[in-house]
Amino acid sequence: MGNITIRELAQQLGLSIATVSKALKDSYEISDATKKKIVALANELNYVPNPYASSLRKQQSKTIAVILPEVADSFFLWPSTAYRKLL
Repeated sequence: MGNITIRELAQQLGLSIATVSKALKDSYEISDATKKKIVALANELNYVPNPYASSLRKQQSKTIAVILPEVADSFFLWPSTAYRKLL
């Protein structure tokens, strides 16, 4: 089976996408019984949140682009390795 989406989880459970999303984020607004049902199906179907979909929804990617003219030159090499260690 391919990657399951939150929409497919909601359809299988007969719940709204918002309810499933809140339950997966352990929201206080969703009852414990509903959370358990949602989490059980998500685990059974190996649901993994799509980081690209989350980035689009939040309009925030948490991605940093570093453009260096030449990585072969040691002057430009140290910042790239320093950024990797920090992130």
